[in-house]
Parts: sequence; structure tokens; C-alpha cells
Amino acid sequence: MKIKKEILGKRICLRNYSESDLTFLTEMWFDKENGKYLSDPAREYVDETFQNALDTLGESEYGYYLVIEFVDTKERIGSACMFPDEEKKVYDIGYCIHKSKWNQGYGSEALSLILDWLKANDAEKVTAEVAVDNLPSNILLRKFGFEVEKKTEFKKYNMDVRFDSYIYAKNLCVDLRLEK
Repeated sequence: MKIKKEILGKRICLRNYSESDLTFLTEMWFDKENGKYLSDPAREYVDETFQNALDTLGESEYGYYLVIEFVDTKERIGSACMFPDEEKKVYDIGYCIHKSKWNQGYGSEALSLILDWLKANDAEKVTAEVAVDNLPSNILLRKFGFEVEKKTEFKKYNMDVRFDSYIYAKNLCVDLRLEK
């Protein structure tokens, strides 16, 4: 799936993934520190199935794969993804900021842009799964009004590494009857 035009913010924008982004993204996702709480495996656990998924990211029919980059220099600084349900009313999202750009507000700006795009495209609800121990991501989602819907766990692909996790949810619809 592809967004029609880049999602533009003050400092960053989100744009469709292209094949030339794969090396940057996999170096970030497979990095021991940067990818610690992602479901992606360490590089040595990438099998043919996972590699095929990587090689076809730009052709996905199941979701949007986006690259986060600076507006002015086009330097890549992260990734985001959005997976809609069949009606495109509920989206599951993910994001990753390169560790060299942590603690500079880029995660907040990216999440704000994602939420604005979802609202503009009539999404009603957004979810995100985050490892319980990933404190920065838990704080970020709560800052934006997400609430824990349930506690579960996820496993890194092809590895025996599991994380307790929260499924966060945020309703994007405003019931006008409540505002009166």
C-alpha cells in the first residue's frame, strides 16, 4: 500500500518506502540496541521467508511501510508502518527512530503526523503493541492518549526471545453528543 503524498511535518516527513531504503532500515532494525524491542530478528536469524518479506516491502498489500526523514536534508532517521483492517477504520501502527536521533522529539513528531493522517483518512481507532520494558515507547503512547487495552506477549521472529507487551489503543472518533 502507498500513501498518496508524503506526510509533511515541521522537521520530518513520512514517505513511502523504496528499495534504496532497505540497507538503512535493516541496519537500524537488526541493531542490537536499536532493534531490541522490535519483532524483527537479529541478522543471523533472517531466513528466506523473512528476507522475501524485506525484499517486497514496497509491494505490500497489507499495510503502509514508511520512511521517516528530515524535511530539509532528506536524511533518513527512522521508519513507520500502518496496517489497516479491511474497512480501513482500525489501524495497527509501529515506528522506530534511529538511536542517533533518540530523545530529540522525532518520535513525538512522527506519531503526531501518523495520527493526523489517520484522522484525515477517516480511521476510527489505532492500536500499537509495545514491550512492557520499552519505557520510552510506553511513555510516548500514553502522552498521546493511548490506553492499555490488554497485556500479552510477542516473540522476535525466528528467535527464542519473548517480551511481555501491552496492546495500546486510542479512539480517533469524537462522539459529538459528549461535547455538548
